[in-house]
Amino acid sequence: MMRASLLAFVVAFAAVGAAAAPVAQFAQGTIPGTIRYQVVSEGASGGDISGTLGNLTNLEVLAGPVLAQEITWRGAEPVAATVLTWVLRARTLGPIAVGPTRIRFGDHEVFTNPVNGNALAGGPRGGERPELFTQVSRSKVAVGEPFVVQFFVAAPARAGGEGWEIQASFPDSWSERLPAGGARPEGRPGPSPGLLPLAGWLVIPVHAGRLEIPPAVARAADWGGEPDNFAAPSLTATSRPLAVEVADLPPAPAPFFGAVGELEFSRRLVAADAAGNDLAAIEVSVRGVGNLPLLEPPPLSLPDGVRSFAPEESHAWKASRHGLTGWRRWKIPIEAERPGSYELPEVTFCTFRPGGSYAKQTLPALTLAVGPPAAAAPSAASPTGPEPAPHPLPAAAIAAAAFLAGAGTVLAARAWRGRGARRAPAACDAAAELHQLQRAVQAWADARYGVAAVDAPDALVAAGCPPADATEAAALVRACERLRGAPGLADPAETLPDLRLRVGRLTATASRAAAKLEG
Repeated sequence: MMRASLLAFVVAFAAVGAAAAPVAQFAQGTIPGTIRYQVVSEGASGGDISGTLGNLTNLEVLAGPVLAQEITWRGAEPVAATVLTWVLRARTLGPIAVGPTRIRFGDHEVFTNPVNGNALAGGPRGGERPELFTQVSRSKVAVGEPFVVQFFVAAPARAGGEGWEIQASFPDSWSERLPAGGARPEGRPGPSPGLLPLAGWLVIPVHAGRLEIPPAVARAADWGGEPDNFAAPSLTATSRPLAVEVADLPPAPAPFFGAVGELEFSRRLVAADAAGNDLAAIEVSVRGVGNLPLLEPPPLSLPDGVRSFAPEESHAWKASRHGLTGWRRWKIPIEAERPGSYELPEVTFCTFRPGGSYAKQTLPALTLAVGPPAAAAPSAASPTGPEPAPHPLPAAAIAAAAFLAGAGTVLAARAWRGRGARRAPAACDAAAELHQLQRAVQAWADARYGVAAVDAPDALVAAGCPPADATEAAALVRACERLRGAPGLADPAETLPDLRLRVGRLTATASRAAAKLEG
């Protein structure tokens, strides 16, 4: 048995710039049961490099050639090494050989030495090559309808049914592996050498047309090969390609977002909490047997004055030979622009049933009641009388606000620098702080410019606010609302320090400018 290393070259150089005669050798394959045939030469080579394998004895080519080049140093002189690699596999046990291989370096052509070896015990003998068969539960389906692909191997009796590894792929579809087992393929002649059921897959096609299933490869992991005999062939089997016809769905009679199967829908309204930390939400659920992973977020119709945020999704399902069973849920945060009662209209969902027809399900309307916002607790220094009309703030108040904002900025910066050593705040704490930051920006805009709707930068600019500050204020309010409504969009530990700094910088800049004018 030959053993070689890419670093153990046996050819010396007469001078840099002249390529040495290439040396051919066998090396252990990176995949069990394969052999690497390598042609190695040292020295610079001019022009393109290519190779043509010599005559093969009891070998088949799996891949190659692959060209690799590297520069090493021998003393003070650079040395180029060129390696051409083929991946081979022995067909049966016994002698293996590769005849002289032709290597071209530009216009120069040379031949390598022949290489001989021996594939010893550990692989199948001639006539014992296993066969891999594929069976599909249905040859024609519609988009979203599941079918099962089952693999069986006809292997030598001494191979056994344990330890087989199988690799399969299913383009343009969702698939999940099923445990081994299943019915024997119809029309398979003769019981010998025996059919072993391997793994199967539940497959749900995504697009209409011809679904091509590429050949799968099964390998016996415990075939008993000798670890030191890299030339021994492995026990593998490859299936034939297969195709399934996928028909498009007929036009849906109602709003349809891809539901196929025996599925039932429900929805409910989740009220906002009293502290205002969490928004109200519409929760839409679907459960049953069907194409749950392929469903889009359900369509949502909202009345004027109500807006929605990105949904939060959760699910649980289990694949079997009868389909995919489980549930999926979307929680969609919503927010009303002003207090009042809003009716969320009834909605009709449509499901394509396996029998070839659509089923409708209408869910009743929901009523969203929004009360006035809770009044903020007055500060100790705030007057108890009616709120005065907007006017320039006194210099002392502005200076105090600037001091507090600056202190908040410093503390936020320290918190930002030390965030790696501190735990992220709880979700409720983060929502409460986002609400406080939003109210701080709104209070700043109201006290400084007499504008309550901070999310409208045009109103701030018209009241005398610099355009850059107006844009930043609106962006801060939108960011706080978005993160409160959909906390899964970002990590509060990463976003809150930046928002604190921006809010402090905005209010401190405006306060310092006002103090300068009054001073």
